[in-house]
Amino acid sequence: MVLVALICVSAVFAADNTVKVSAVPYGFQISTSSAEGAEAVKSRFGLGLEATYQKKLNKGLLVEAGIGWNTFFITDKPAFTDILVSAGVGYKFDINDKFSCSASAAVGADTLIYNGKGSANITLKARLEGSYAITDSVSVHVGCQGTFGFAKKDSTNFVNYRILPVMGAAYEF
Repeated sequence: MVLVALICVSAVFAADNTVKVSAVPYGFQISTSSAEGAEAVKSRFGLGLEATYQKKLNKGLLVEAGIGWNTFFITDKPAFTDILVSAGVGYKFDINDKFSCSASAAVGADTLIYNGKGSANITLKARLEGSYAITDSVSVHVGCQGTFGFAKKDSTNFVNYRILPVMGAAYEF
C-alpha cells in the first residue's frame, strides 16, 4: 500500500508517467482446493480488462499499480470472476524509437467470486510484453501475464493459476 501511495504522489511532481489499458481476449485458469473430494475448477476461456499506472524511474526501471477484472467461463458450471489490485516493479528496454520490451512482477490482493461466494487471495503476477510507439505519447502493446494466487480458509488451502494474453494501448505523459 505504501508503494501505491508513493506512485500516486510522485505522478504530481514528475513526468515519465504511463497509463495503460489492456484487454484480455482469452484466459486459462485453474483453481484447486485441498479439501477432500474437491475437484479443480478449470476454464479454457475468459475475458477481462486491466488498467495500469506506471512511473518510470532511471535506467529503464519502473514501478506500477493496477486493477484488473477477468471472468472465466466454465462448461456446465457458474462463471469464475476475479478482481485483482496489484503493485509491483518492472524494467523497460527500448529497442529503438518505435519498439520496446518490458517485464514486470507484482503482488496483489485478489477477490475471487465463484458460485455466489467470494474469497480473498494473495496473488503474485509476472508479465512480459512488447510495444510499438505510434506517436511520442501513444503506443500499443501485446504480451502475456501469469498469476499464482493462494489462500487458506479454515483448514483448506486454495491455489489459483492463470495465464492471460493481453493487448492494449498506453498513453505516456
